[in-house]
Amino acid sequence: MTTSILGIAAGYVVLAVLLLSLNLTSLWRWWIKAGAILVTTGFAGATYLALDGLMGWPTARPLPPRFNLLWTRIVEPDKKTNGAGAIYIWVEELDGNNVPASTPRSYRLSYADALARKIAAAQEQRDRGVDVMGRIDEDLGRRETVTGKTRKIGRIEKNREHNAAADTVPFMDDPASLSFEALPPVILPEKGPL
Repeated sequence: MTTSILGIAAGYVVLAVLLLSLNLTSLWRWWIKAGAILVTTGFAGATYLALDGLMGWPTARPLPPRFNLLWTRIVEPDKKTNGAGAIYIWVEELDGNNVPASTPRSYRLSYADALARKIAAAQEQRDRGVDVMGRIDEDLGRRETVTGKTRKIGRIEKNREHNAAADTVPFMDDPASLSFEALPPVILPEKGPL
């Protein structure tokens, strides 16, 4: 959380405490007092959620199911500073006709070697002038084939001998569920006779 969000949250807390203290001594009916407190609390939550989209920082929300890749930046983990690394990806969500459905948005993904290689290959295509479409296959993201069995995302699997390095929690933006291809042309609507 940034200091600006904390400052706005603190401002709402002060406003709510002031409203509560005024409501305790006022002669208004109880339902007016309760309504004012609920409206103030609701606006505090709505402001917090709205600020996340206005901050200009990359979001940690999941990628859209289909998107036009605009640019990427891969920051590898740094052992010297204990930085975990991250993958920054700038995309436009695509609708069913391959038309951008929203404004460009920056996303931050946790660093994983396989994901970094896949995104770097897509960026190389982009550097050569090829428009690239990314796609999240939710079926592959939810399950993964491991030695003929299906493993669900989020479940910790351990080997029979306990080894902390063998415990796995699959990455939600699993490289297997993310694929890149050349951006198909825009699907134009059927045109009738003039």
